[in-house]
Amino acid sequence: MKKTLLLLVLSMATTFAFSQSNLNMTLLGHWDDDTLPVASPGGLNLQYSGCWGLVANGREFAVLGGAHHLLFFDVTEPTQPELVGKFAGTATTIWREIKSYKNRVYAVSDNTNEGLMIFDLSQAPATITRSYWSNEFFNKSHSITLDTTSGRIYLNGTDVASQGLLVLDISQNPDQPTLLANVDLTQYGGYIHDSYVRNDTIYASSGYEGYYVIDMKDLNNPVLIANTATGGYNHNSWLNRAGTYAYYTEEVPDGQSIKIVNLQNLAMNEIEVVGSFLDALTPNGGSILPVPHNVYIKDNLLFDSQYEDGLLVYDISLPTQPVLVAHYDTHPENTVYNRYYGNWGNYPWLPSGTIIAGDMQNGLFLTKLDLPVGTHSVGDLEANIFPNPVHSTLTVQLPENSGAWSYRLLSPEGRLLKSERRLGDNLAHISVAGLANGLYFLELSTDSGATSLRKVIVE
Repeated sequence: MKKTLLLLVLSMATTFAFSQSNLNMTLLGHWDDDTLPVASPGGLNLQYSGCWGLVANGREFAVLGGAHHLLFFDVTEPTQPELVGKFAGTATTIWREIKSYKNRVYAVSDNTNEGLMIFDLSQAPATITRSYWSNEFFNKSHSITLDTTSGRIYLNGTDVASQGLLVLDISQNPDQPTLLANVDLTQYGGYIHDSYVRNDTIYASSGYEGYYVIDMKDLNNPVLIANTATGGYNHNSWLNRAGTYAYYTEEVPDGQSIKIVNLQNLAMNEIEVVGSFLDALTPNGGSILPVPHNVYIKDNLLFDSQYEDGLLVYDISLPTQPVLVAHYDTHPENTVYNRYYGNWGNYPWLPSGTIIAGDMQNGLFLTKLDLPVGTHSVGDLEANIFPNPVHSTLTVQLPENSGAWSYRLLSPEGRLLKSERRLGDNLAHISVAGLANGLYFLELSTDSGATSLRKVIVE
């Protein structure tokens, strides 16, 4: 098995700090209730945790984990999120994670004896019922993975499968799970913090043990396909649409970049980290660095919940060259990184394009992208931009015969600084004299519809 060499010279990781701001994302709606219970481990103030979304009865819903409740919202009109369900658990906890299957919601928590909760949204929003609540299979689970194709639930980090996975079936009855297996993965990384599943293959984030890809078609005979050791605590991952690359986060220590894993040689039992990326959006006046927490992928966009930096969106049309194209700060009150505050998770798949984000202190956020998502790829225009970082003059070179094109230089807040339309000349020289040092964005577009958004660093 090929071992991954994580060479800094091959890493795409670049960390740029600039003042908090929003780019190419608009806030549609927000909900928060400061009277709800708060979990305060180690003096932290944690009121909310995981979030998810689903469609039922032709309406869109968001689900948000509270310290003592599961909260359900009708977000069909995202500017007016309506709380339509509130269900208490047995204890106050900082962990609640949620997934959905058809018109059901499945929720677990850690450090409690709550077991599994199932919620029936078949009559929502008029009525939401808790159709199942039991410790029959486990008392606590750190996270939950649900394969909507097979109807399998994979419970990560349970008290009864601490070195593997507890697997339940809901394909026959979504309100009455049955036990399929308690899978011992001691020899394959053991404890799983979180996982992603596709085609009965588990992509396991196994904490300090690293990243494991395991064939789970036969639950009684799991087969290790490939794995790699990682420097930090492997926290979560997601695959791109083609299944050719995975992207994982490492929560501990802080400052770990999002890693890009090449999956194209899985048939030869090989995976390899081929790049990484990290953008810091909070002024860093202390010793703590940014922390990517949960990543999810829709089409060619990666959505990164990065705690105090809020929600970051990357174009991954070129899988090893992510481009930051949008962000929304759900936690603007911080002035330096303090670690466990801000955006915990997100859900980008609602048909309307509304994006759900949950902030641990500030509650539910509903946003939308200002980009023409789904009409074309943000990174489909080839362009050579140099030097970058730039001191005085930035040169932009497009391929020959690109035709008429335009550029727009934007501040981190999205404010237009410079723009020009070029007719047939594939070369432009842009003066950055007088601009403050830091990160800027350069939008390029041709009359034929090709576009690109690039990061530019002024030094």
